[in-house]
Amino acid sequence: MSIQFSAIPKSLLSEPISRFLNRELEHLYPGFSNQELIGLTQEIAEDWNQIKRANLVNVLKDQHTSLTLTQKQQDNLLSLSGNDSFTVITGQQIHPFLGPAFVWAKVQTTILRAKALSDELQKKIVPVFWMASEDHDFEEISKIPFLGKEYIWSAETGGPVGDLDTKGIAEILETMKVDFQNDARVLEFLNRFEGIYGAGISLSVATRLLVHRVFGEDGLLIVDPKDTRWKSQTKDIWLRELTTEPYEALTVQAERMKDSGLKIPITPRQTSMFYYGNNSRLRIDRVEEGSFQTSDAAFTWSQQDLEAEIKEHPEKFSANALLRPAYQQRILPNIMYIGGPAECIYWLQIPELIKTHKGSVPALELRTMMAFVPENTVKKIKDFQWDLSEWFQAEELLLKAYIEKEQGELALSHQIELLQTQYEFIRETLYKIKHPELKQIKKHQDEGIRMLKKAYNEFIDGGLESHLKPKINQIKQLKSTVFNEVAPLERKQFWMEWEFKRNGLPQLAKLEGPFLWIL
Repeated sequence: MSIQFSAIPKSLLSEPISRFLNRELEHLYPGFSNQELIGLTQEIAEDWNQIKRANLVNVLKDQHTSLTLTQKQQDNLLSLSGNDSFTVITGQQIHPFLGPAFVWAKVQTTILRAKALSDELQKKIVPVFWMASEDHDFEEISKIPFLGKEYIWSAETGGPVGDLDTKGIAEILETMKVDFQNDARVLEFLNRFEGIYGAGISLSVATRLLVHRVFGEDGLLIVDPKDTRWKSQTKDIWLRELTTEPYEALTVQAERMKDSGLKIPITPRQTSMFYYGNNSRLRIDRVEEGSFQTSDAAFTWSQQDLEAEIKEHPEKFSANALLRPAYQQRILPNIMYIGGPAECIYWLQIPELIKTHKGSVPALELRTMMAFVPENTVKKIKDFQWDLSEWFQAEELLLKAYIEKEQGELALSHQIELLQTQYEFIRETLYKIKHPELKQIKKHQDEGIRMLKKAYNEFIDGGLESHLKPKINQIKQLKSTVFNEVAPLERKQFWMEWEFKRNGLPQLAKLEGPFLWIL
């Protein structure tokens, strides 16, 4: 396995994310120099008194109690009780088997960024993985691809995915073992997941254990936001959502984005909350001034009644995608969020909302993007003499470039012209010596030139593509799989498949570029 870093291939970046990376959108979301990050740590330190830090450490200790923490994890957890320690966070809706391979890249970026910031800022910076356990989009996580097969997890849904029983995932593991019963290496790999999933184990608990196994040695802490103590600590967020102030903050920012030529990724709603009821996670809608109901109309409240429900049962409320960062910034002393391309754009919507909910706006950074190029693919692409990043161009551009190159290398027109010149020289010489067969020789020469031109033109018109067809098909196959710029492998393939194929993904000492090639 070899590792190299590069710039991100331009064809993988949307126009908005390119503008974000080029620092053209800092009027929407602040950029942070190291000096400004130091100022942010001071701002957070003033807000995070010892009582808040003690509560934070107690919650994290309880959430990690089922794990045997590594020394780095223990040190990081305890350090958060000190006034000069902060976090760098990434988050993801939790999937079986960690999910798509890019999740690994998000966490790696977070770990290495925390380490670099600790050195640069001379502060204790702790990497954190935020399990989006309260999401309820089960369909998004129900498909599990592995080695050319796709497995479907069936479960009763409606509530937060983190609460789901993982018995069905354990059954999928057994099915995988049957499917690959004759492959000892696959069976050995699948056995590593024994004890993680099973009846009576929630997806949150299983995910925490798996993430700990993969990243525990790096000191990563794993946060489940669905904790009653945190919900109680942030009652003011849920109460403020019943006013118009948060919606107005989102609306103002949405207009700024539109004025900057950006589409709004998530349409703001009058409230950004969900309610747990009837074993489901239900959106709360403002029906009219002072009146609210869930999206299925099963629960209705006056504003006074809903305020009372929040004060008595804050654990029944959770944040949508736009409100989640504001909640996150209130329960953790966070200075940076590491997001994917789509996340970074919707985070542009929320700085004013975070401030409205009395949180500090963190720095925002794009995660490391990556490509996994199998060894047999590396051998194939060497014949084309393109840089790796060029492979992410659109298929039609690659095919055009390849055909034009081959057409140029195979062109006979120049050679035919040279041959004609040589024939002219030969005829002049024969004319001087009055060769008796001069006319016959000239006739054969002219006929040969005509035949060559005809053969070449026929080849260019119809035979060239046939001649190049094997290579053309190879380009198309590589573009649809390894170098698909529309659906990169880091999104299509699961971490577990990459882990299996490479006998473990690399441990990176530092980030040396925004794009990681694993060859």
